[in-house]
Amino acid sequence: MSNRPLILALLATLWLPQTGIAQSADTPADESAIEQQTEQDIGTLQAELARIEAERQRLADQLAGSGNDNAAQIEQLSTQNIVLRDRLAVMEELVDTQRSEEQRKWFTVGGATVALSLLAGWLLGRLGGGRKRNMWLN
Repeated sequence: MSNRPLILALLATLWLPQTGIAQSADTPADESAIEQQTEQDIGTLQAELARIEAERQRLADQLAGSGNDNAAQIEQLSTQNIVLRDRLAVMEELVDTQRSEEQRKWFTVGGATVALSLLAGWLLGRLGGGRKRNMWLN
């Protein structure tokens, strides 16, 4: 009895593909409908191909026409680039000059501070009174 469900399953499996094959061999009316649908699809695709070709041609013409505009724009950008590089060189030179002036100023301020500190220390040492160093040792 255990073989019976297995045999039924095998028969069902063999029977299903045959019904699919039997249904696919339809009447000639269905073939003409399929042929009409195919012709409609071909017509649609040809119209789309013509539209895409026209668009491609328009873009190719636009690309060819923009070559002159691009050359003028490249020339303008090159000129602008040269001007900007010159301005950058002038600005860098100005910054270097200002930096060296600033360093010179702070060097002078620092030197004056050291000189005044030494002078003040020497004057305070002289004006400190008559005390002598060995006074601290006694």
